[in-house]
Amino acid sequence: MEDHTLASLAELQIRLQTLKLLPRTGWLQRGLGDVESVAEHSFGVAALALIVGDQHPQLDRERLLAMALLHDMAEALIGDLPASARRLFGVQAKQEAERKALLELLDGLPQAERYLALWEEYSRGATPEARLVKALDRLEMLGQALVYERAGARSLDEFWEERNGWFDEFPLVGALADRLYAEHDRRAR
Repeated sequence: MEDHTLASLAELQIRLQTLKLLPRTGWLQRGLGDVESVAEHSFGVAALALIVGDQHPQLDRERLLAMALLHDMAEALIGDLPASARRLFGVQAKQEAERKALLELLDGLPQAERYLALWEEYSRGATPEARLVKALDRLEMLGQALVYERAGARSLDEFWEERNGWFDEFPLVGALADRLYAEHDRRAR
């Protein structure tokens, strides 16, 4: 392995470690204290991709898992932008910032172009694998909201508002989401 590649891998490792320390901003904005990190969220999405992906043998498992691991990697440089920031900056500006961050993070790695292509595929929702990871990203967030609600958190209703077809393409993910929504609704009464 070339020294440049080794140096790039070592730097990426250190930068990715910061995701363990980076709290998910949306939870903090709702007044929650000890919240999950971006790394914990990414692990949850990857674990769901592994397990739910097994129920979809027609999908490319390697690409599915790679997208799940890559989907929030850029946050190591740009931080976790809450929905309010995305709304104000716009989707295009956010995606361009994430793309630039990924280019910087992956610089010097032999597979950089492949990883960037997978992230772009995810970002566009261009394939069933990408759309499943997007649905699992949303499902993981709902599961975390329910965990916080079970622990006594209130004022998380906005996380449950937007359903808009996230789960339509994947009935299993929809069924899992239905269970989360049902418990949330029971708790809200």
